Amino acid sequence: MGALVNLVLSCLPYPTVSSAATLSATQGAGHDGEDRLSALPDGLLHEVVARLPIRDAVRTATLSARWRNVWRAAPLVLFDEHISASTKPKHVAAISSVLALQLRRPRAEIAQWTRILADRGVENLVLVSLPRPVDLALPAGILRCAKLRRLYLGFWNFPDTTDIPDGVADFPELRELAVLAILMEDRDLDRILASSPALEKLALVMSYRLPKHFCLFGQNLNCVIFYESTAVEVVVAEAPCLERLVLWEMKPYSEIDESEDSHVGVRIVQGAPALKVLGYLDTRVHQLRFGDNTTVIKLQAGTKASPICRVPSVKILAIKVNFNVFAEVQILPNLLRCFPSIEVLHIESAVPDASGDDHNPEFFEEISPIECVQLHIKKVFLYKFQGHDSEMAFLKYLVLRAKQMQKLTLVLPYEKLDSEGENKIGVVLGDLLDLEWASQACTVLLLRPAAKLVCCIHRAFDLSIEDPFLLNDGKELFSVIKRERTGCKLKPEQHG
Repeated sequence: MGALVNLVLSCLPYPTVSSAATLSATQGAGHDGEDRLSALPDGLLHEVVARLPIRDAVRTATLSARWRNVWRAAPLVLFDEHISASTKPKHVAAISSVLALQLRRPRAEIAQWTRILADRGVENLVLVSLPRPVDLALPAGILRCAKLRRLYLGFWNFPDTTDIPDGVADFPELRELAVLAILMEDRDLDRILASSPALEKLALVMSYRLPKHFCLFGQNLNCVIFYESTAVEVVVAEAPCLERLVLWEMKPYSEIDESEDSHVGVRIVQGAPALKVLGYLDTRVHQLRFGDNTTVIKLQAGTKASPICRVPSVKILAIKVNFNVFAEVQILPNLLRCFPSIEVLHIESAVPDASGDDHNPEFFEEISPIECVQLHIKKVFLYKFQGHDSEMAFLKYLVLRAKQMQKLTLVLPYEKLDSEGENKIGVVLGDLLDLEWASQACTVLLLRPAAKLVCCIHRAFDLSIEDPFLLNDGKELFSVIKRERTGCKLKPEQHG
């Protein structure tokens, strides 16, 4: 229970105000006691008050009649963690009092909060039910908050949108939506997307039961995240601006209903021309489809990708594969053929141990050329690397063919390897570096991670971060520049 709550809380936006700042001015040179702040125009004072913790913002109303009106007219910024109360009822009462004061209305309870916020024209709302209840209904008043620009909801049952009146559940200004452990029907999600024409960012976290089918569409949608969710299918329909589709630890719906398919379908219709970042595609879980439901990527080696099964816009691809399961390894080349322009490849090696190794050592030597490997891949990151034969077969395939590869980063598992495992990695890396690589010069790094591999919604939502999968942390254990036919040159920053 605690882990689920912590996961949801980690996805929430960072507070825009802090209660740790010093708010009083010190007496010193340049201060003559004159109140210059009150001389500022109302519009600027509204912005000042909106940047204060709620307790201090409310206190400004006691300064004068003018300041009372300033606070009531300012954008309401309310983080409940800034409200001190000895009991939960007092905490709820304090929030109700703040909302009532803003509108000069009697005290309200939680069922009426959303109505007050709608009347107030709330623009940014984070509403999480804690401690986590069972089947607590989200107040339907949330559907009347038409001025919302950012909405985060956690641990609720979403209201039924089937019979709502016209004009309700319309969010013309909504740009960012995060649905965190929310139960909602497919039709309700479709309704929200259809009524949010300005929506740019969408996150669905811990959607374990409902919705089952996700159809992504929107003229302005540019980033979608699925995190720890179950699904039957994710369909990328008409999304001409979609740049990022992040799939993290998705599970097939068969884990809830055994009658459902044991895969999660990821279908890309001809409507995502801007898609640049995709992953993690899990070779065990995901089944990639293109166009209609009948076009599915086949598992056989050597299958050529037809034009309808190619997404040339993707530059950064992340894949999760168990190299010791040959059926999964067979999917890997076919996935790479579907994305001919990849420049950065992230791979999580889901090999638990060396047992059950059924890989075919000749497999990668027999497959036909892959365009992205031969011509475009510049950086490769292999996570949870342990130096197994199946991993090394793939790395050997890459280094002998990737002419543009500039950097190969191998990241060890977070759990420390024993001395035998570390010695094995040293041997297999030496063998790999003895080969004649296809690239003219490639930097090889071996890292020990500082933390486990996790998804970060904040990084994925930030489009100024080019690669949301890249985590720049960890201890560098080994660094070398491999040059074409001229051997290796250790870099000065080598740590051993």
